[in-house]
Amino acid sequence: MKRIHFDKKGPVYKHYFFWEPWGCAGCLGRGLIFIGLLFVLLYLLSQLRGCSDSSLDNVSDSELPENLAPVRQQPVPPISDDDVIDEEGRRIVSNRLNVLFSAEVGATGMNEWTGKFKELYPGDEYAVLFSDSITKLMALQVPPGERSSLKTRLPEQIPDIPFMVFEEEVMESGGEGSDPFLEDRSKAWYFGPIQADQAWERSTGGSGVVIAVVDSYFDLDSPEFSDIEIVGPYNVSSGGSDVSLPADFNPSHPDPVLCHGTMVAATAVGALGNAHGSAGIAPECSLMPVSLGRRFGCFAMLQGLLYAINKGASIVNISAGLSFAEDLQGLGVDRQIELSRTSFLGQEEVWKYVFDMADKFYVTIVWAAGNENIFTAIDASKRGSNTIKVSAVDKNLRKADFSNFGNFPALGIYESTVSAPGVGIYGEVPQSDDGMMVDGTSFAAPIVAGAVGLMKSIDPTLSTQEIAGILRATGRPVGRNSTIGPVIQIRAALDSIDRTLVPFSTIMECYAGQTDYPVSFPTTFLYSFPTSEDYDPTSLMPLLRIELEFTGRGEGNVIYKSNLNPGNVWRAPFTMSFDTAERRLRLRQATPALPTDSALVGISSADLFVSSFPDGCAIVENFVSESLPCEGTFLIKKAQTDGN
Repeated sequence: MKRIHFDKKGPVYKHYFFWEPWGCAGCLGRGLIFIGLLFVLLYLLSQLRGCSDSSLDNVSDSELPENLAPVRQQPVPPISDDDVIDEEGRRIVSNRLNVLFSAEVGATGMNEWTGKFKELYPGDEYAVLFSDSITKLMALQVPPGERSSLKTRLPEQIPDIPFMVFEEEVMESGGEGSDPFLEDRSKAWYFGPIQADQAWERSTGGSGVVIAVVDSYFDLDSPEFSDIEIVGPYNVSSGGSDVSLPADFNPSHPDPVLCHGTMVAATAVGALGNAHGSAGIAPECSLMPVSLGRRFGCFAMLQGLLYAINKGASIVNISAGLSFAEDLQGLGVDRQIELSRTSFLGQEEVWKYVFDMADKFYVTIVWAAGNENIFTAIDASKRGSNTIKVSAVDKNLRKADFSNFGNFPALGIYESTVSAPGVGIYGEVPQSDDGMMVDGTSFAAPIVAGAVGLMKSIDPTLSTQEIAGILRATGRPVGRNSTIGPVIQIRAALDSIDRTLVPFSTIMECYAGQTDYPVSFPTTFLYSFPTSEDYDPTSLMPLLRIELEFTGRGEGNVIYKSNLNPGNVWRAPFTMSFDTAERRLRLRQATPALPTDSALVGISSADLFVSSFPDGCAIVENFVSESLPCEGTFLIKKAQTDGN
């Protein structure tokens, strides 16, 4: 098993002893000064003690602002059952409010906000329980009777710092309670109807695609994870990197909640051909396990989700959702739809903000639709078109009786994106050589997350909307007038992506002057790059894409585009030559690419070597750039599909 470690090894310096080289005459005076400075130093260390062990990925301590609150330094505050109440059909924490700051607010702004909050509310019953300048989240303790009014007052009282206030909603996991299971098709029935076997002929994923699973706990010593890359494990409950099961877990009598994370992760990325259990849909993708613990609220889920986005996840699977009161579940469908349009709009705004951020950084969020057999969009986290919401089908490929739903074409409502098998799914039991069959949209969602992992292994630049469109267009409808999305057909989805790729012969025509100029082709290149010299290492790094523009025989331009500044481009000319021995084209960018915005840094000269993939499409098999030391290959696409 591979893990990422971050060591802190500071430099070692040689110094004189404090009494040298002055001699005995100066010893007493300088000794007193030294003792005084030592007391001052000890006092300062005691004040800074909580901030002395930051461990942000790929960022040295010298690069961090002094007042930065590190991600792994503090646990998310737990939820007490005594504080949970039912309100408007939801289960919420009566004495808690959460704050989500705008992306441009850093540690300094959050500290300023805290100071103003305490000036306004100095009593001990008002407190900041948690603050993280990376994910921009803060948790507040407030008097239960003041909670509702504070939601309105705080934005009015602190208007100069952009933020949102929302309540702490109680969430719950969506599960119900030569690979042996894979070989037994009565148990591994669901691989055939979704075309998993045919999809693996095209792709089993790639380690550069990271699937984050935000869930309960994980048994990373399971054989299902022994050969995959484990990236940035994070425990929201403790603030550390230990995501393992608690000591009271008993594999002989497995608690479904404690098993949940392991089962979901194995369904998405479990090993293929390891003579154990079953297999994940994307067995060659990497796993980012994010543990929420036994009991969690929307704040912990947001912290886990934002952590995954900030740490480089490509896909985030969340097999959990809002915990509903029983009276809400008994409402008619018309009333449920009305509630989804008129209620919990503050929470909807918070989730939309996070989803828009994920979209901007090419992160696809996959939700389990839920198991209450209700309209899924009652849950504010499951509204809109920029996440993939997964309903469940049974062995007859009909809607599972427990599955939440969301599609009413006559009303123009489509809140169930797709569906996948969610009945009789193999579940990997932690700390055991055995498994169990499980039901729930919890296990339909990671099937889809794995499918998205295979899709992004071909083209990481696909947006969530593009992925959803492909899965819908290639999916298998679930009967007439179904209220859930089509069953995914993974091989058909991969074939659809392949049809967007440019044949190598087309690039040769551009080289030989056998096309109409100018003609441009986007690529699947996606790479993190600090585009300005004053880049803040605690913020999300911009992502660059490459477009190739052919302007004449054997010549053109390399165009670089940033996701954070789409109006700016870097452009440099290239010339082309053909190596007959290697059967490949060389695109030589001899000069640096300069940005239209002079405040941004330039991109060094580069060489792109283009050849033919076995299926005939054009592949950039080697890209050499000092500014962008990208390893691996990328493909050339037929046309712009994201509007950039």
